[in-house]
Amino acid sequence: MSKPDIEKLEAGVSILLEAYRQLKDENQKLTLQVEGLMREGEFLSKEQDFAKGKLERLAELEVASKNSEKDKKQVREKVVYLLEKLEKFDLT
Repeated sequence: MSKPDIEKLEAGVSILLEAYRQLKDENQKLTLQVEGLMREGEFLSKEQDFAKGKLERLAELEVASKNSEKDKKQVREKVVYLLEKLEKFDLT
């Protein structure tokens, strides 16, 4: 092989090696980004599960509150009824 051909080959190899290094660096960066996104996804999934649990608990508390309001209303009505009966009742 002639010297110009060898120099062309060396230049081509150098270009390929530099491109390989750049791709390798980019691959490492992308791998780190993917790992970070996966961790973030896991965190968000756990956060979503936590929020879902809290929403379910809130729904339970709302139902309990509604039932409590009904109970309070019934107790008030009974108290009013009993007070009216006491007013009518004459001890003398």
